[in-house]
Amino acid sequence: MPPMLTDMPSDRLDVLIKHPFHRETGERLIAFIRDLRECRTPEDYVAFQQDLLHATLAANDARAERSRVIKRLRRGQKLPPDAPDLVIGDPHDLDDWRLELDVLERVGRQLRSIGDAMAWRAFHYDRRHILALRRNESPGPMTLSKDGTVHEIQFADQQWNEHRQFAMLHDLTDCLRIGDVTVFGKPDQNDEQDILLYELKTNPNRREGAQFHRTRMAAEALHEGGPLPGHENARLIDTGVPYATHLSALADAFAHAHRDGLKTMRVPGQRGLLALDISAAGNKWGSLEATRQFEAQYAALLRRTRLTGQRVCYGSGDSAARNYLTAPWGIYPLQPAQCAGLIADVLVFTVTLSSDNFVEELRRAGLDVRWVLPEGAEIESSQSLLEINGHGRRLQVACAEIERLLLELTDLQTWAEGIDRLLEKTESRCQPWPYFTEEHKVWA
Repeated sequence: MPPMLTDMPSDRLDVLIKHPFHRETGERLIAFIRDLRECRTPEDYVAFQQDLLHATLAANDARAERSRVIKRLRRGQKLPPDAPDLVIGDPHDLDDWRLELDVLERVGRQLRSIGDAMAWRAFHYDRRHILALRRNESPGPMTLSKDGTVHEIQFADQQWNEHRQFAMLHDLTDCLRIGDVTVFGKPDQNDEQDILLYELKTNPNRREGAQFHRTRMAAEALHEGGPLPGHENARLIDTGVPYATHLSALADAFAHAHRDGLKTMRVPGQRGLLALDISAAGNKWGSLEATRQFEAQYAALLRRTRLTGQRVCYGSGDSAARNYLTAPWGIYPLQPAQCAGLIADVLVFTVTLSSDNFVEELRRAGLDVRWVLPEGAEIESSQSLLEINGHGRRLQVACAEIERLLLELTDLQTWAEGIDRLLEKTESRCQPWPYFTEEHKVWA
């Protein structure tokens, strides 16, 4: 398991963030996000995906080369004659190779986060597709050493060359884990478009297995209201409520943080927001004083927000291509450089609320709500934080959904209305996965 940034010593973290591979990728992320926002036609998406594919394969190949060197050095063997050049450090030092491996792991995730943004945009910001197609294990790094990868790339090329259709490669993303390729058909005269999901075979004689079954279930869940893969009672439920957020506050906070190092503010729903521009804060105060300023201003924010009960705090740090429910940073309604900064962790933000304030907000919207996390229990280890009753149904709200509400700065009254509609629509045995309408108005 790759180390989290919060688990690294400060000196190693500093070297990792300033590593040339990391800096170069940060600049490329800005260009990728700008290019993605210009994608309009199938040809645009094909060209964009080709650029992302080349960058991804190069990063994964470089990571594999360093992994090979590390395995030899661990066994006490000499450095192989065809070893890649170590950018920073002593080529005979195992820890220097490990550092570069960690950097390239992060680069790979950052590129997959761009792939996630491509998927959201290609699906017109319809969260249903993400909820249906994420329900599988990650396939791991994309590499041409896998026969399946070569076959998928050839299939995508064929779809474009012969049919002028964009075929999206799932392995370029983290959020699309069921099926191998999605093909976007040509819109008809009513602007309706066929979207076809493919699980490809490298061996045409191979029988259909579990992956084909999951792919079929995902397609039926999207188009026919069938159960989602992995749980016979799990279904997508349309709340019918237009999605709304307060992400404009995040844009304002980062604009101030770019000038002043960091910014705190209160957000509707009795939430506290803190945004930090690491470079600006370092230039203004230095790393040690910046840390002290962060802690002091965060404490002051909590006092101003008057949070009571159990505090719930989630942050953006080190989450690129890790968070399966939250929209990817690349589609946030921010400047491309700010989105890239979130992906690369040179910009970070946290959002905090409390159990008492959260319950109060939801009860004001008419929901019968109870906070179920025991006092002193760790949020990460809990299956659910909230219990909602209504229309003869009981709903348990998981930690991941609360994290999404915070990081997307979802309007709590909108969410509460959607949950009320969900309880009204859902049968007693159903495990609902809600989605809201008109999300494109937030992300596009």
